[in-house]
Amino acid sequence: MIKIKQGDIVTIDFDPSKGSEIKKRRPALVISRDAYNLATPFIIVCPITSTDNKRPYLVPLVEPVEDGTLDKNSQVNTTQIFTFDKTEKGERDVKVIGHLNVAEFLLISQYIEHNFR
Repeated sequence: MIKIKQGDIVTIDFDPSKGSEIKKRRPALVISRDAYNLATPFIIVCPITSTDNKRPYLVPLVEPVEDGTLDKNSQVNTTQIFTFDKTEKGERDVKVIGHLNVAEFLLISQYIEHNFR
């Protein structure tokens, strides 16, 4: 089983999806805590999209684009939070491709928290 940490950027298969749920294989930001990731076969993620929509819940990423982790301008969708099985059994083919810096992760965390207030 691969070791995944909070703040990692992974690629993961979001299919099958229904209705307006985000679709296809794409990058995602791991928001679950390291202890959770180690103790369970799951990770909790927010999808990353290259859409240029100006929605208040889409948080632009700076560093992953500048350092080449992501090849397009991208935003974290903080309203679609998913729990996925990260093991081979889950058939999501999870791969770590980068890690977000602390400042950007904390900003995104604030947007996520705002969804629950």
